[in-house]
Amino acid sequence: MPLDERRYYGLDALRGGMMMLGIVLHAAAFYLAAPPPTLAPINDRNTSYAFDLVFAFIHSFRMPTFFVLAGFFAALLVEKRGVWGTYRNRAARILAPLAAGTVVILPPCILFMLDLMLDLRFGTHSLLPDRSHLDQLGRELRAQGVPTDQASFLHLWFLYYLCWFYLLIPLCRFLARQSVPAGDAIGTLLSSRASLGVFAVWTAATLWPFRAGQVIDGFIYVTPHPPSLAYYGSFFVLGYLLHSHRGFLASLARWVPWTAALGAVLFPLSLLASRLDDGSSFAHLEAVSVNALCTWALIYCFIGAAQRFFDRESPWTLYMSQSSYWVFLVHMPLVCLAGWWLLPFDLPAEIKFAAIVAFTTVVAFVTYHYLVQRTWVSAFLNGKRFDLDWPWRNSPALPRSQRSHATPPG
Repeated sequence: MPLDERRYYGLDALRGGMMMLGIVLHAAAFYLAAPPPTLAPINDRNTSYAFDLVFAFIHSFRMPTFFVLAGFFAALLVEKRGVWGTYRNRAARILAPLAAGTVVILPPCILFMLDLMLDLRFGTHSLLPDRSHLDQLGRELRAQGVPTDQASFLHLWFLYYLCWFYLLIPLCRFLARQSVPAGDAIGTLLSSRASLGVFAVWTAATLWPFRAGQVIDGFIYVTPHPPSLAYYGSFFVLGYLLHSHRGFLASLARWVPWTAALGAVLFPLSLLASRLDDGSSFAHLEAVSVNALCTWALIYCFIGAAQRFFDRESPWTLYMSQSSYWVFLVHMPLVCLAGWWLLPFDLPAEIKFAAIVAFTTVVAFVTYHYLVQRTWVSAFLNGKRFDLDWPWRNSPALPRSQRSHATPPG
């Protein structure tokens, strides 16, 4: 296949959108009416089952879609820069921001999250936690099985996992080359809707270690979690291999109505199957199978929709692709701060959720626009500075010399 010189505007926009959905996902987590038992106790007193649905829906496709895109763009980067050039680029754009974020971003995240948990448990509302309350909370969390002795990357875990997955690039490259002689057969499979089922079988196998077929815990800690590495890593590998058969994207664009309908049917079925998973082999097989099918239907749907509706140059696509990395990195402390500040107010969960999303979105984008894009921070995260106008002003597209391909992580 010839050198891939095109820019994937739709996939750029989708990758940015998946990162920005973190604001919605993490804000919804505060207002779950029936939170998974493995989640930390950070639920506001005002809850709504609507946010259980929002949380479950986003979680079912967001990170799998992102890792498919990460693998796809990793293959594109290897094609253009070679393996060692890719490693140098990823060390600068992923490993270095992970190290910086661990020092700068995680401490306020942890502080605000602890403030929220202490407020819920003891009724305090102080920025600086009381040591005796912290000790008691720690004992109670350990009694509930929460591993308080493990360091956590919180929302930065996916940068950590990307660092692991990039070590698979030589293997991915070997597999991609081995697939070339079977290109026609693979192309025929990928152009068939049966490919969704084939991918789902593999994903169901990687879901087997997880209770109810849902990946809720284990992956946010510094100590690698092998089942999570296998689950998310499989999406990265498949995304890498799909770049060698990228004609597949045209099929996904045609299938959007079908995959959207399939996802709409499978999502409630996946929730039901997970709920009915009583630990027996048959019930668990149903849960992992339906969840895997649902995940791939939504991956197909969102990638296809991105290619069908957003695969063109526009100020919105450019702005989203450049700003999303910063927005993702800083959103978590903002979400935690807003959630903690709103905790004493007896308001409907929907109002609190909307306030958190609005506050976080405005602060994240305003800081990017005025404090980041023209500074060394943008060069550190994206490799260059930018001077973008707000996209709704419909400014002319930047000259090609000012554009950047693969600026967000992935």
